[in-house]
Amino acid sequence: MSSSALTSTSSVAILSVVNPYPADSGKKVVLDGVLRHLSDRLGVENVHYLLIGGKAEEVRADFPATVHLLPAPSATEKLTALLTRVATGRSSLQEALTRSGTVARAITDKLGELDADLEVYDTVRVGQYAPVGGTARQICYLDDLFSERYRMMRERMSSHPELAMNPLGTFAEHVPGPLRTLVDSTLVQRVLLAFEQRMIARSEVAAARRFDRCLLVNARECRSLAERAYVGYDDVVAIPPVVRARGRRDFRGAPEFVFLGLLSQPWNEDGLRSFVEQVWERLRSRRPDARLRVIGREAPQWLLDLAAAQPENVVVEGYVEDLDAALAGAAAMLNPARFGTGVKIKVIEALGRGVPVVSTPLGADGVASGRGTGVLTPADVESTVDELVRLCDVEENRRESDAALAHHARRYGREAAFAAYDEAFGLTAVRPAAAQDPAAA
Repeated sequence: MSSSALTSTSSVAILSVVNPYPADSGKKVVLDGVLRHLSDRLGVENVHYLLIGGKAEEVRADFPATVHLLPAPSATEKLTALLTRVATGRSSLQEALTRSGTVARAITDKLGELDADLEVYDTVRVGQYAPVGGTARQICYLDDLFSERYRMMRERMSSHPELAMNPLGTFAEHVPGPLRTLVDSTLVQRVLLAFEQRMIARSEVAAARRFDRCLLVNARECRSLAERAYVGYDDVVAIPPVVRARGRRDFRGAPEFVFLGLLSQPWNEDGLRSFVEQVWERLRSRRPDARLRVIGREAPQWLLDLAAAQPENVVVEGYVEDLDAALAGAAAMLNPARFGTGVKIKVIEALGRGVPVVSTPLGADGVASGRGTGVLTPADVESTVDELVRLCDVEENRRESDAALAHHARRYGREAAFAAYDEAFGLTAVRPAAAQDPAAA
């Protein structure tokens, strides 16, 4: 795409089945950043959010775009799609359950009415509605490579048969109740993961070839998809999540380590379990006063039992309203993920608060790591314990905290992220927001 073609955007239509607010998940954080960037550059009145299945009462008054509510697929349409598309191997489950003639007509009518210069489709399940032959530029935000996520989940299930890996994830709310119950079976999960991996991989390649540009949050995954689809590296681009720096650091040497994440997500529970089984007791042997704080809903029974057995050292807090205060005095945030895709938003949240992160290399995938970044990725259990103990020293912690804040500003702060978004969405001729409106900074 030529730069001259990329600078003429005056209006944009974003299509999604997700209401970004409250921005309480990684996907919503990215959508919030995209909305704020585009409304800043083009004006709220020129950014249109087509929310499939949205409800008026759930759209907040300060939504940074003009919201258009579209119908959701009916139960009959979902059942028909399951029989005609999933059962016949024509599409993935998540694409089939989003497919609807009613929705397609509503989208066509609304896009015709808006006549936007740019259309942004949220993942392949909405990307299937993108019309062919129009004049608008079309971009597909893929989130992360779901095919890679499903592959990793299958591998973990093979090595740990006791694990449950629900392939529906946060998409479960769009799935009929009886099917959600059926997916509780590990056998069904294995079959469905294999099917979804194959079908989504095909759709990802098709999207990379079909759209003017695809967006992901992980640069490595961008390269992987570009090579699979035989498209240019400029056709699959990584965008950083926009995470505001906040909170005041108040670390005074307490050996307190925080794990943050929804514990019903298999990658979160698996990572925390691996930390407890491999690292925790070794850390306690060197720092008997070490404290593990687990912040996240839907704690498994084994974790509750551990907290009951070690009440002075392990605390399960569930949802915490004030995350700034919860992290202010922590020595580090833990991210012991052993599988997963994309970029972990909690790592960026920690950087923006000046909290050092101790992660597995995979948990930091897509994020710069090493000394001087605030993100530490020790190679084995002993070096993990060494890093955690080192971070209990106030001066060592301060140095890593300063590095974390600098890292955040370079990559994930508003100015840096918006510049990357200008390039990704083809708004390279638009002046930075600070030059247009000094108060906006």
